[in-house]
Amino acid sequence: MTTSFYNSIAGLMSFQQGIDVWGDNIANINTIGFKEKTPDFSTIFSTTLVGTQSSDTGMGSTITSTSLDTSQGSIINTENPFDLAIGGNGWFGVKHGNQTFYTRNGAFNRDAQGYLVNDSGDYLLVANANNLIKQDDGSYIVDSTKQVPDILNAKFTPISLPDNVILPAVATKNVNLTSNLNDDTRITTTKPATENLYFSALYNKDGVDMQIRDSQNLVFGFGNDVKYDSGILSSTFCIANDEKDGKDVNIDFTLNGKEIKFTLPDGTTSKDILQKLSSELTKNGFENKVSNNAITIKTPNEFILKSNDNIMQSTAAAVLTYKTNPKNRYDFSTPKDFAEKLKSLADVAYPNETKIGFENGEFYISNIGHKTINAFANSANNSNEKFLNNLDRLGNVIIPQTDAKSLKFLSNTQDFGGNIIEANGNKDTITFEFTKQKVQPDKITWLGNIKITNENGEVTNLTKEFVFDSNGALLSPKTITLNEPQQIDINFNLTSYAKPDKALSYSFNQDGIEKGYLQHYQIEQNGNIIATFSNARQAVLGQIPIFHFQNDQGLDSVGGNLFTPTSNSKEAFLYQNNGEYIQGAQILSGSLENSNVSMTTAMTELIITQKAFSASAKTVTTSDEMIQKAINLKR
Repeated sequence: MTTSFYNSIAGLMSFQQGIDVWGDNIANINTIGFKEKTPDFSTIFSTTLVGTQSSDTGMGSTITSTSLDTSQGSIINTENPFDLAIGGNGWFGVKHGNQTFYTRNGAFNRDAQGYLVNDSGDYLLVANANNLIKQDDGSYIVDSTKQVPDILNAKFTPISLPDNVILPAVATKNVNLTSNLNDDTRITTTKPATENLYFSALYNKDGVDMQIRDSQNLVFGFGNDVKYDSGILSSTFCIANDEKDGKDVNIDFTLNGKEIKFTLPDGTTSKDILQKLSSELTKNGFENKVSNNAITIKTPNEFILKSNDNIMQSTAAAVLTYKTNPKNRYDFSTPKDFAEKLKSLADVAYPNETKIGFENGEFYISNIGHKTINAFANSANNSNEKFLNNLDRLGNVIIPQTDAKSLKFLSNTQDFGGNIIEANGNKDTITFEFTKQKVQPDKITWLGNIKITNENGEVTNLTKEFVFDSNGALLSPKTITLNEPQQIDINFNLTSYAKPDKALSYSFNQDGIEKGYLQHYQIEQNGNIIATFSNARQAVLGQIPIFHFQNDQGLDSVGGNLFTPTSNSKEAFLYQNNGEYIQGAQILSGSLENSNVSMTTAMTELIITQKAFSASAKTVTTSDEMIQKAINLKR
């Protein structure tokens, strides 16, 4: 009968322990990362053999162990990037003194030294790149030569994440520029032409390619009008009767370098003057024709008449011919050449009375004298009408102290740009200006100007010719090496063909990195701890491992939501496959894993255990009453 007392006491003790376990579960229902425990009950019994049969008398119950429920708790979101949750199986490792513990509680933050710690001050263990180097001023710089070690062979240590971190600048070594230099017949990427561009590359005022090519020509002149017909220039001069004034008639001029000079008596008629003039011209090999009171003189290609008398008007005209490579006296290739040809003609007809040049894309003839100037531009046998039309009023009457100007001549100029980084970390601006320079039958040449402007406004310039074949493929140069501000290889992937889309598009990239200042830290799902900087670059500072055990149930709880391995759980290890680390779960930043305790289950088990405890207590009183009855039988 006394056995029932022992049974009751064993039940009371085991159910008391069960209530303790369920009470602990309920108490930690809001503890981050807490794992529910379940008490495991077993019987205590003895066996007495009686004959061939046995009689088992139970000796009550006991708790042999508590089972750990390692199922996933619910995930809650936070705003702290250092709050971590494991989505799946696995454990964080933390360092407490010289001991390593494991936990599912990922509520980490930075301490005063920047180390990632939990609320108890235990350090989170990571594969640390150790690539933050402290400077004398207390700041840290990232040593980009150090990488996160192989996590399977890494020594896991705490990691410090300070606020004042700088990613050092990396000097630019390579630049890549990709674009098409649009060579359409009508463009919008225009600028006023400069005097050293070739006419074959110029556009009219409307941005239309004038397509001036070798051997195209025109007649330009000053003085008496000159006409062109099949390679012959002709000019008609009217000769009046000489009025008697006591002075002889003096004819004195040079024509194309030949002197025509004679004297006639005072009062000679127009007819006689013309007859003598015609005779002298014929004698010097000049074709001429007298008609009425005028004489028409013809010469091939040039008409340069310099008069030393007051009868013949100084006149200078010539067939001017465009040539990429000028060889003859009246060949021209650039606006500068053309202006010089005009000036040489004007100085014959109007010495010291003109100023001629090319400025802001326009030709101008300034009459700085006191006489009206007659300038003219006429077609020849192979003239370009767009060119002539764009000269506009340049061939016209110019009254004293006024200017005659052409319409604007435009260049096809396309600009690109970007930034490069100096070795000292300064960010310079680099611009590329490509201007179509000349067109030849088998190639097109663009003039490329590379300009680098540093932070102080100092400019470095380099100009190169870029040659394309007739199909627009770049022939040379494909790479240019700069030596300022440091050695930089610029690689060009350029084409030059007509593109209907007028929008300017290009690709510019370079391998330099400007200095970056820490913006924030983030932790990726693979456990990488990332520092993001103001230059949009990132650096990996470490990787958080996820530890696993052969038997999670065998872990020993040491309080504070920490566990240690036992012989039943075996030591912590990392998943791997063929030498490659496998997480087996994801690390969720800005999240925490809630307790996996179910309030419904815990309260139900608590009530059941409490009822069992009460029943065991009742067994004690019942056994006591039975013993009292037995004692009373003796009375």
